[in-house]
Amino acid sequence: MNLERGHFTQSVVFRLILSYAVILCIPVILSVIIYGQTRGIVKNEIKLASGAMLQQVRYIVDGELLQTESLAAQLAVHSEVKALLSSSTKENAYRIYRLKQELNKMTSANNFIKEINLYSKPLQSVLSSETYVKEQSFYEMKLQTDTFTYEDWQALLNRHHPGEYMLLPLKNQDQKVTYTPFYVRSLPIQTTADLAGTLIIPLNVEKLTTILSNIDWIERGQVFIMDTKGQIMIQNAGEPVIEPSAYQEWNDRGTGTFTGTFQGVKSMITIESSDTTGWKYISVFPTEVFWEQAGGIQTMNMLGLLLCFAIGSAVIYYFARKNYNPVKELVSVFSRNPAQGTAKYLDEYTFIRRSVLETIRERDDIHSKHDQQLRVLQNYYLGRLLKGQADRNVPLTELAKTHKFAWPSDQFAVLLFYIGSGGEESHDLALSQFIVSNIVADVAGNRLPIHFTDVDGMLAAVVNVDPQGGEHWKDELEADLAKAYDFIAQRYKLRITTAGSELQTGLEGVHLAFLQALEAQEYCIVRGEGRLIWYGNIKPGESSSYFFTVNDQMMLINFLRADEFGKAREMVLGIIEQAFQKERSHEIAKCILLDVATTLIKAIPDQQQTGIAWDEWKPLKRLLSCSTKLEFEQEILGLFDRVCEALRSKSSLQTNAGIGEKVIAFVQENYADKELSVSLIGDHLRLTPQYVSRLFREQTGQAGLHDYISQTRIEAAKLLLQQGTSIDETAARVGFASSHAFIRVFKKYEGITPGKYKMIQ
Repeated sequence: MNLERGHFTQSVVFRLILSYAVILCIPVILSVIIYGQTRGIVKNEIKLASGAMLQQVRYIVDGELLQTESLAAQLAVHSEVKALLSSSTKENAYRIYRLKQELNKMTSANNFIKEINLYSKPLQSVLSSETYVKEQSFYEMKLQTDTFTYEDWQALLNRHHPGEYMLLPLKNQDQKVTYTPFYVRSLPIQTTADLAGTLIIPLNVEKLTTILSNIDWIERGQVFIMDTKGQIMIQNAGEPVIEPSAYQEWNDRGTGTFTGTFQGVKSMITIESSDTTGWKYISVFPTEVFWEQAGGIQTMNMLGLLLCFAIGSAVIYYFARKNYNPVKELVSVFSRNPAQGTAKYLDEYTFIRRSVLETIRERDDIHSKHDQQLRVLQNYYLGRLLKGQADRNVPLTELAKTHKFAWPSDQFAVLLFYIGSGGEESHDLALSQFIVSNIVADVAGNRLPIHFTDVDGMLAAVVNVDPQGGEHWKDELEADLAKAYDFIAQRYKLRITTAGSELQTGLEGVHLAFLQALEAQEYCIVRGEGRLIWYGNIKPGESSSYFFTVNDQMMLINFLRADEFGKAREMVLGIIEQAFQKERSHEIAKCILLDVATTLIKAIPDQQQTGIAWDEWKPLKRLLSCSTKLEFEQEILGLFDRVCEALRSKSSLQTNAGIGEKVIAFVQENYADKELSVSLIGDHLRLTPQYVSRLFREQTGQAGLHDYISQTRIEAAKLLLQQGTSIDETAARVGFASSHAFIRVFKKYEGITPGKYKMIQ
């Protein structure tokens, strides 16, 4: 075996490492998926916590706003307030004092408001829980700023307010101005009544900020409260520094939690909307606030993954190297032979597989060559043994061992197979012998050792028979052969005739058995009896006399010449049947049949024997090529029929004088008929076409009846052409099927076309 050392484009070790890496990646991928799911759960929990916190703020603020609006409604219907607003110009100091005390109580009871300011339009004054001053003085004390002028203040007081919140500047005790939400409501409440005053209530933002500071995460982010106009009313820390786009986005966006950028920082923004006031509550927290704890988990997870990869890589390298060593040893084993060249392989497995397959193929080739050589030697030796040319001095046991023959005894029989086609399909002789030998060996080889060979184109089989195996070996072999023949005939459409010898002893007996099988085969083929015949069933003839005498010959000739064909046929059949009787040899039978053929030919006239019987029929050559009784019988009867026909023709010639004149008369009358032919004339005269044609030729001396019909038509056509008749009409009137046929026949007999003939005339 010549193996080439391979160059591997992709080693198996890469596959091992890759497979282990895939196994390692499975838990890693699961960890990543679990971490992603955990991160999603944490994020969802953050959103829920942020929403819950903002809902808590909304509940607090909405409650305080509702309380402020309720307080304003109470003041609107308060009797002292109504009295104050109904005063024209005269002030009642006691009433103002009592109302001031009442406002002070209400302010103390409500922590969400700083103070209550009641503006009286008739008095042009503002009463609060702390003081009672003119409206201008109140403006200068509390509201005076560059952005909020006195005219703005008067416009605010003289405008009707149904109860709304607005952001106004407010001075504290340190004269620091802060924009504070005010609840402003015109008095009285009826919109149709004349404006009598305005209720101005600043909200206590510091108190709300203190409340918000007690809520978790508030100190880590910002909370904004936006009114229905999109204006930030309250926030938890400092003045809002927000871009206008953020206001618009928050105002346009619905409620919920989303991630966005606020003041350049990625933040989680939650928006809640109040069902009572319509205000929006916005919380903005940097995302890093929520991911501080998750970041630690992420760090631990990444460290665990890196550690897993480090340990896994070491384990992968160890096991890949350990599992690759056996493969490496196999490659080295198959690569020991010196290579004549190099070849590229995908991996070591491909190299090993190709090497193993190459080894198996070489082993099978060696076994196949050995079997072929053994079969050739067996066939050669069996052929020489059957012909009697083998060395008979070699012991039988040594011969069987040398040629691998399984011969348990020294008793042999020979079978000869004649293979013919059982249908229209023909088979190649070598293929047919291959089919028969294999099937017979499979069926009969289980009982008796049987070996096949080809002897001069014949399929022969040497059968070794063990006398101790039973006396009925012929019956068992016949049963096996019948089973095999039925299968072959059904499957392959082959007809098989087998001839067998009797048992012979020793190697020299094989040749004698072969001669017996040959004689049995000839007997079987000639007589066509059965599919299997044994030499022992052929009895030698007691009488082999030549029974076909000169008197028999004269009797057969007389029967034929006297037109007693029936008796002559019965005599011929009797001779054939008697010639192939068992007591008569094949050579005598063939000589008798040749003598019968010669006698039949002697019965016909002498002038026909040379021209027809011997030269045309060739009876002796045909008889000598026959090999079976059926072929001999068919050939003799065929010759008998031809002789009878020749004798009938001779007698009809004598009784059919004048047929030539009748044919000429019939042609002259019917040449214009397109259907006129030799067959039509024969039907008219009740004779065969061949016989009519021969009688016409012999009695008139014409070349032939068909030529006479054509010449008659051409002569009639010439007369018509001389009269000026067209070629098509002439062809139709003289019996031609078409003008083309007429032109062709006219030129054949006249040498020129009808058109040229017409021009000449």
